[in-house]
Amino acid sequence: MPKKKDWFKLKRYPHLDKQIKERDRVRFEGYIKNPDKISKHSFLPFIHKTKKVRKFRKEYSDADGSVIETNGKALRKSGSKLRELYYASHLDSLIYSYYSKLLSDRYEEKIKLNGLDDVVLAYRSISKNIDNPKGSNKCNIDFANDVFRYISNYPSDHFVAITFDIRGFFDELNHKILNQLWCDLLGTEKMGKDHFNVFKSLTRFSFVDIVDLFMLFQNKIIVQDPDSQGKLRESRNKRVSKIKFLKKENAIAFCSKKDFLRNKSKLVRNKKYIKNDKGELALRDFGIPQGTPISSVLANAYMINFDIELNSFLKSKNGIYRRYSDDMIIVCPLVDTQDVINEFHEQIKAVKLKIQDSKTQKFHFLRDGEDLNCAQEFKNGLLNQNKQLSYLGFNFDGNFTYLKPGGLSGYYRKMKRAVARSKKFSKAPGSNEGEVFKRRILDKHSYKGSFRKRTWLYSEKKKGFVKSEKFNLGNYLTYSRKAEGIMMNNKIRSQTKKHWFKLNKELKK
Repeated sequence: MPKKKDWFKLKRYPHLDKQIKERDRVRFEGYIKNPDKISKHSFLPFIHKTKKVRKFRKEYSDADGSVIETNGKALRKSGSKLRELYYASHLDSLIYSYYSKLLSDRYEEKIKLNGLDDVVLAYRSISKNIDNPKGSNKCNIDFANDVFRYISNYPSDHFVAITFDIRGFFDELNHKILNQLWCDLLGTEKMGKDHFNVFKSLTRFSFVDIVDLFMLFQNKIIVQDPDSQGKLRESRNKRVSKIKFLKKENAIAFCSKKDFLRNKSKLVRNKKYIKNDKGELALRDFGIPQGTPISSVLANAYMINFDIELNSFLKSKNGIYRRYSDDMIIVCPLVDTQDVINEFHEQIKAVKLKIQDSKTQKFHFLRDGEDLNCAQEFKNGLLNQNKQLSYLGFNFDGNFTYLKPGGLSGYYRKMKRAVARSKKFSKAPGSNEGEVFKRRILDKHSYKGSFRKRTWLYSEKKKGFVKSEKFNLGNYLTYSRKAEGIMMNNKIRSQTKKHWFKLNKELKK
């Protein structure tokens, strides 16, 4: 049997409580595994952070998917995607991790019992070789490749692939349904007091915004620096100028528990209540925080009946259904398209979720001899032959696979920003004024840093660099090279081969 992941994972981010040490494992394990203790445990508020992902996209026509142009150039727009993340305190995180393991073991049993091992893809360990479970596990590259291969070998001359996206997902999970599914996994009609306390902490949670917390305690952030031998000194209070420097300054907590309780009324917000249609406060009956160790298994468990029904229905139609978190794809015969869509909407309604219609896309695959052509369907059944199926970061045109252009563009944007930043700092007065430090740029943005290698750290004791236990895991090109070795009929190398030319062009500007 493969070695199971250890649920006792220590976090190193600063929070409202002290960081837990590995040497204290026995004591904390005893507490966490005691149902009586957890049933009375008082959970601290989450720390809330908004992750902003910038996006730059071409503008496309809704009618036929063609690129909108102005003065002969493609019209582009910039935007951003906001993701609300919540971080539990160190002890709370371990409690969630332990209960996640308990539920995950039951969930995996149910997955295998219902033949969903290759259907539910996210947040699970799926072996590449069923005959060698101790080997490596699949990742999004393998999942996308499996779907593309299935499409390539599909026994029909005209069929469709449809992609769906759930709106909100974690923010929309119904508490009553979640409660019932939690009990189903435990095999009980009612969850125990310890499980219910964990459930309540997730459905009626309170939080503190990281910006508010930082601004209030900015001048006395608790830090713990290592000495010249690498041993940690006693913790002390220190001013940190910006949130992004917390890790660099070795911050271990924003404040003491005493200071937090003194300022609790200024900081704590909650999502226990929400205004109803009449403008009155009502108990919030949906949504769980995204980012906790238990959120992923709860999201998967919430969809178990949906997955069972959709998978069974698609099998009866000689098609497949795959779900990676809230990203879903269906492949089915052309004649069954509307029946599949109707079934999909009926089942998603049963779990009280909604589809993000703007992200629903339908692709037609048509055989022409040995070629398989891809076309996207738009309004009034219009087919655009210049489109590719996009799934889990890759594109497929029926014959070849590619890196998704958005991911590649993001890589080049980061490269340009890194070079521009290095040039800016090279102008500062110093012995190497005007000289760009290239090594870090090459490590992060070229093939020279794309190979896994051990890092070397400076040792005061030995007055020189020594091998560490850490490894540089590579960069975007590491990922692209891995995809190149897995993906069927891919043209990934042709997409990245000019990166060296583009990088040197930026350095010479």
